[in-house]
Amino acid sequence: MSAVVLYGPPTSGKDTVTAALQAVDPRFRLVTKLKQGSGRSTGYRFVSSEELESLRHQNRIVVETRRYGNVYAVDRRSLTQPQEHGLVPVTHIGNVADMRSLLSGAPTQWLRVLLWVPREVCETRSRRRGDTDTAKRLTAWDETSQDLLASDLRNLFDLVVRTDRSDAERTAKDIAAAVDRPPAALAPEDLLATLGLEPGSPARAHR
Repeated sequence: MSAVVLYGPPTSGKDTVTAALQAVDPRFRLVTKLKQGSGRSTGYRFVSSEELESLRHQNRIVVETRRYGNVYAVDRRSLTQPQEHGLVPVTHIGNVADMRSLLSGAPTQWLRVLLWVPREVCETRSRRRGDTDTAKRLTAWDETSQDLLASDLRNLFDLVVRTDRSDAERTAKDIAAAVDRPPAALAPEDLLATLGLEPGSPARAHR
């Protein structure tokens, strides 16, 4: 495997697990996403609408997402440049459509990881870290749950981790091991059972 994508709702631990990955193995490098808008700057490079449009015309935008009133994008070079130096880029994705765009738009060997927490844990974590937009985070959790229930999950995820049950270091070690020894993709029914989601039911996860 030469790249890792972490999918999951807000507060599922994408940033925390990425930091743990970098501590476990220096090969891992977080992809700095492009961001047009406002708000948190950590992990992003702010760009103007003109710069973003220029990158689109150069076919450098692999995937683009609109959320929280902002535009987020992955520059193709942020994936290829680390790989040229023997590093493993790590990027974060929040919905299945964008994930499939990433996988098809940047053909490489991906380890595809789903990080998950129940909705009540999402709320607790958001409030504890001082988010001023917890309600939006919960809306995003609902959207992510529905996204999984409504999507074709066959051959999509290699690993699924409940981060309310596994600490960041253990999760990072499992991901690092899977990069070197890729597992078989998870069956959709096994994945949903681990998350506590049931097809045809409201998008709420059980404990």
